Amino acid sequence: MEATMEYTGKPLPGMNGVPGTAPSQSEVFSGAKPEPFTYTQQGMFPAAKPQASDVLGNGARVLTENGFKALTKEEKEEAKRIALEAGFSFEGYQVVRREFFSHRYDPTLTIKGNSITFNNACISRLEEVVYVQVLVNPLTETLVIRPCSEGARDAIRWCIAKNDKRKSRQITCGIFTAKLYELMGWEALYRYKLQGTQITHKGEQLFVFDLTSTETFLPATKDPENPDARPKRRPPVYPANWRDSFGIPVAQHEASTRVNLEEGYSYADELPDKTGTYGSQEAVPVSEVV
Repeated sequence: MEATMEYTGKPLPGMNGVPGTAPSQSEVFSGAKPEPFTYTQQGMFPAAKPQASDVLGNGARVLTENGFKALTKEEKEEAKRIALEAGFSFEGYQVVRREFFSHRYDPTLTIKGNSITFNNACISRLEEVVYVQVLVNPLTETLVIRPCSEGARDAIRWCIAKNDKRKSRQITCGIFTAKLYELMGWEALYRYKLQGTQITHKGEQLFVFDLTSTETFLPATKDPENPDARPKRRPPVYPANWRDSFGIPVAQHEASTRVNLEEGYSYADELPDKTGTYGSQEAVPVSEVV
């Protein structure tokens, strides 16, 4: 008989990857409805397969010339390891999203209003790189950072370089961010943070950013009872479809960072829409993109 339990209060510790002290799920996952839901033992998670320890048991024995003899602790551990190794498969596993963990020192791209910023962790991973090209694939909704020389076409200085030191800088790019917000259907007042993955493609070091995997930050709010206090920052909000999974399947995860720069990628100033069609050349008022 399937066991169920109704849950209407705050998230239980560890449920859906959200600690018990975190905000409610409707606050953490954008688009999630703040209504009761049912957690079933045979619903979201498949039934567990028998483990090596279940097969061996505590009374496991081995046949010797003098009859059966109980396994030693070391022999049991080795037998469990062999059984687990022989039957292991990545099938059914999900790679847990790193957004669910603390990632303060991981490479990130922040998109806010009319600017973008790469953090110092991102910049330090590409040694001695000062200029980059920004490539966007509207079909796969992926953004790629590609190192280039200062004189290359569409080169962008992505950091401050002084006295052999490099550090993060805010890059003003109102037209580019307006096109990104339109492409992804983002809210104009929200700030979006993306985690970067460093890969090697045909000898080039690249950063790949999945535009669909964002942490969304709503504008800070003031306490109406204490208007002189600093605005209070809100916790990040995640996509609603992340609520019922830990991450994406292993096979899909491995394919997610494969990049072919010859298919679908455009430079930032040539960004087409999702159909792959380039927009008209009519002027866009500055007031609409900043």
